[in-house]
Amino acid sequence: MVVRLWTLFLYAAGCVAAQQSAPAPKQPAPAAIRAHYQRAQEALAAKRYPEAVREFQNILRIDPNSAGVHANLGTVYYAQAKYPEATASFEQALKLKPGLKGAVAFLGMSLARAGRVQEATPLLEKGFQSPLSDDWKLEAGLLLGDACQRANNSKCVQTVLAELQRLYPTNTEVLYFSYRLHASLAARAVADLVKSAPDSARLHQLSGELLESDGDFASAVSEYRKALEIEPRLPGCHRALGVALLNLSTGDAARREAEDHFRLELSINPNDPAAEYQLGELFWLRDQPKEAFAHFTRALQLQPSFPDALIAAGKAQIALGQLAQAIILLEKAVALDPSNDVARYRLARAYQGSGNREGADREFAEFRRLRTSLEALKTIYRQLQETRVTAQKIE
Repeated sequence: MVVRLWTLFLYAAGCVAAQQSAPAPKQPAPAAIRAHYQRAQEALAAKRYPEAVREFQNILRIDPNSAGVHANLGTVYYAQAKYPEATASFEQALKLKPGLKGAVAFLGMSLARAGRVQEATPLLEKGFQSPLSDDWKLEAGLLLGDACQRANNSKCVQTVLAELQRLYPTNTEVLYFSYRLHASLAARAVADLVKSAPDSARLHQLSGELLESDGDFASAVSEYRKALEIEPRLPGCHRALGVALLNLSTGDAARREAEDHFRLELSINPNDPAAEYQLGELFWLRDQPKEAFAHFTRALQLQPSFPDALIAAGKAQIALGQLAQAIILLEKAVALDPSNDVARYRLARAYQGSGNREGADREFAEFRRLRTSLEALKTIYRQLQETRVTAQKIE
């Protein structure tokens, strides 16, 4: 994890400032302390951490009972990833001054990074609730989430993750922690399913989903068929088979069979927005935009925040000559999924058709940027993507 050292050392300066505001010791200590502190600050500014450590140690030789300076020393050790030394410094700081602001959080973080997770957890909980600063709340939260995960405390993990996602929705460390947590939960669920129900319809359905994510549509189709042989009304499986068939072949026979499965899915669950959307796509492929739009609209009634259905409904409205209404739908799709390159492209074309040159140029530029970045991540993106529907494409 990247530690923001400037924040850390503002804390260090605050500790020494508090130290200096205390009753003055006998001479010549104040002058010597000020000199050592000045050199420590200069060393920190130049990232000469060993030198800063020596200067804080020199201050402690003059005044060994300064809780603030022990905390200063702990922050420098923490920045150097010397977590056992940081732990000892913060423990001494709290021994001398139990209420020292921020020291509990730093001690918890130091213990966690030193591998003493069980001891760290209650301190991290306090640090996460009452952090020294926003940066350290993030640090404490991530370490607390990891500690809860190691202890198999799923309730704690979910609570911490929800708070981190609320506070830092675009932070890369939070996003990675979320991915790692959910990947671990998914892997555990798969393993449990294999052990408890090795011949179940759901396991065949799951196998189909995994094969589909790898691009092996033929094998995915086979697994979905096995699942439906075991349980013909398995929720979600007829739709999944239809999507796999469309990915496997563009022929009329595959499309007709896919349509049958989408309608079967709707007979099992009339409120499945994905199946309605897929029917709309089939009518679109038959060059029947009015019928396609009706299904896309039904999908959006069932799930208003459905980016692919919004894009599809937008393209159908453009085909029907309803450009203004299409722009409204496409703008909503972009707002819901700003990284969707197809939504950006279709909105750019709609702006272009309406005479909004500035909007068109902006969306085309964003489309090109996204297309370039997504191309590099194409394989991993496909593997992570949920394949319950065929995604929108640019014809």
